[in-house]
Amino acid sequence: MLSVTFALSSLERILPPLPFMPPGARVGLANVAVMYTVFFIGAKDAFALNILKSALISLSRGPIAGALSLSGGVLSVCALAFLVKIFGNKVSVVMISVAGAMAHNLGQLIVFALIMGLPPALYYLPALMAVSIFFGIITGITLNLILPVIKRGGY
Repeated sequence: MLSVTFALSSLERILPPLPFMPPGARVGLANVAVMYTVFFIGAKDAFALNILKSALISLSRGPIAGALSLSGGVLSVCALAFLVKIFGNKVSVVMISVAGAMAHNLGQLIVFALIMGLPPALYYLPALMAVSIFFGIITGITLNLILPVIKRGGY
């Protein structure tokens, strides 16, 4: 799963940003693998996956990128694990994905606020939350689409 998350994260960096995206915002394709891990392997493994992914990002892209990845990833896994534990199958993968995306971006925004100061982070919050909702839906749908393939393959 670590290689999948890192490969998806690297792939995402070479894709051109969509015109409506705020600077630095990404789709979050690697979060599909993290969500899968939370749902089918366990939250502890998802935390470990995020920590290892963040370490690789820190080594390949620098410590600020690693800190942003870690803060977003940890908060996202907390949100995902909490919602799965509380609601189980009663809430859709897409809704859980949106919550995870929002938590991920909020975690990153907290680190951004520590680095750049609070006012710039607050100005960025509405755009980042809107993008979180949009791409949370996309990554949730993506996971829903690949689940049958994964189940057929026995993974």
